[in-house]
Amino acid sequence: MRHWLMVLAATAGAGAVAANHETVSPAIGAGPFAVACSNVAQDESLIAALGSTPQEIWEGRPRDGQGRYVSQVLAAPGTAIAFEAPVPDQREIYPRFAGGTVPYVAIVCHPTPRSNPDPDYVLPGTGDVVPRMQRAGAAPRLLSRAEYLEGFGIFLSPPPPGPAPLPTILFSHGLGGSPISPGYLAAMVDLASQGFLVAGVFHGDPRFSRIRIEDLRDLVSALAEFDEFVELELLRPVSLRALLDALLAHPGFAPGIDRERIAGFGASLGGQAMANLLGARLTVGLGLACRDTVTDPRVKAAVGLVPYAGQTFLPSFCNDQVGAWNVERPYLAISGTADSTAPIGMMEQALNRFRGSRYLVALEGIGHGYTPDMRGDVMTWTVGFLEAYLRIAARPDAIDRFIRLASVAGGTVDSLRVDAHAPFPPGPDELLVREFYSRSLNHFVSTGDAGIIADLLAGGWLPTADSFKAYSRMPPDTLTRVAPVCHFYGVPAGGPDSRFYTVDPAECALVRQWGGWHDEGTAFHIQPTDAGRRCPAGHLEVVRHYNWGYPWRPSNHRYTTSDSTAREMDRHGWLREGTVMCARP
Repeated sequence: MRHWLMVLAATAGAGAVAANHETVSPAIGAGPFAVACSNVAQDESLIAALGSTPQEIWEGRPRDGQGRYVSQVLAAPGTAIAFEAPVPDQREIYPRFAGGTVPYVAIVCHPTPRSNPDPDYVLPGTGDVVPRMQRAGAAPRLLSRAEYLEGFGIFLSPPPPGPAPLPTILFSHGLGGSPISPGYLAAMVDLASQGFLVAGVFHGDPRFSRIRIEDLRDLVSALAEFDEFVELELLRPVSLRALLDALLAHPGFAPGIDRERIAGFGASLGGQAMANLLGARLTVGLGLACRDTVTDPRVKAAVGLVPYAGQTFLPSFCNDQVGAWNVERPYLAISGTADSTAPIGMMEQALNRFRGSRYLVALEGIGHGYTPDMRGDVMTWTVGFLEAYLRIAARPDAIDRFIRLASVAGGTVDSLRVDAHAPFPPGPDELLVREFYSRSLNHFVSTGDAGIIADLLAGGWLPTADSFKAYSRMPPDTLTRVAPVCHFYGVPAGGPDSRFYTVDPAECALVRQWGGWHDEGTAFHIQPTDAGRRCPAGHLEVVRHYNWGYPWRPSNHRYTTSDSTAREMDRHGWLREGTVMCARP
């Protein structure tokens, strides 16, 4: 007797490759807001006296054994953003700075009124422009609430008073760079034009170690100075948390920060620092010793551009990247497929350990760095992700658009290699349907039932990082189209040994006709698909797979809202039965 699921195979979606992310979006251009930046004016006579180029000073590169840092050449140090970062008193991992402080300087770029009369500032050495730079001794010119809303096409009467509290991004540049080095300043200005307050640290990495990421591919070089490089890595999240403390205490900038909507953006080693800030542990020894770093719960989500996650013999987040398991907040990685400095495979390995919402965008043929041809892809993915996961009120449809985004038109060829949405916290009458995995059976089970979860955990099943949202009962809102989900358990003795869910009444009736299935009643309630087995806007498609088990081996079904997970099950030969229900993000 054939398993009843084989009967349904003719209508299954086995040939599909995308259920949720299927939209090609045009690249975004500059945002609707004028941009101003904090004061980083430099005294060129001081630069000359140091016998250095401006970029050597911004980046902290020593010359003739003498230290260099941007604080030494500021023309208006009283107006610039300067702060001290306290270092944890752990001498075993901070051998030179434990228990002390390290001085830092930062630049802030932010939306500003279009009437802002402050002139642009031309940086010495590069000719790049700091737009509408804050004047010495003056307060920053913050955007009003009314102008902020108008930038999104929202007009209120009377207009709300006061400065707009803006979603804020902590910006961390690549190893050896600075936030005003070519490319990075442009990225900060682009993000500010989209409505973010963006704050970038001058990390001054050569102050701590001369080793480069490229050197870590050479074991001999890595052995020579690895302890210094580890301290450099650890100081990145230390400085970022201290910068946020400084901004929230700053009389000029604090009123312009939305404390509930803080994110991070890091390039290369800055992308690694963002993962550490979200909770990833760090490899601190060539023997893959693993330690916690400074973290910051105020940072709600982060983006890594060509993020560094180590080399095959020296992963960033501990042996086999297991230290990445602690990351439970959303992270978007944008990596180049031709990047040998920060290999995309290492980031993918780490990202698959994350437990929060996680995405990996692959830029075809792109190496390490940030070039103008990448701008459209990088900014479209970054802004879409941050608007969605910071839940910006002026963009209520942002999550709906992001869970449909597959690629950006024009520019670099991009594709979504990993996608997994971790549901937002359940509201009234909602629950999480969590997934568990048995190594011994190679089976998956999804359930929102506390009793079943307890039994699974007691039986050695492991929680995966995947889940979707449903209703514990029919919601009182009669406009919500929700239906009960039938739950069947295929008992091991003579049955398929699996848990099966369907919201389709015809499938419910069909399963009841076959032997070996125990009707467990209603598991939860959820939005059904439409007649074309698709989901309405604002919903994730839940795809069901079957392992072709019965009668040759124990049957199993898997339910996922992740296209990349669905593709992986396709590659393993599971039958894709298509979209079977619809979940709210």
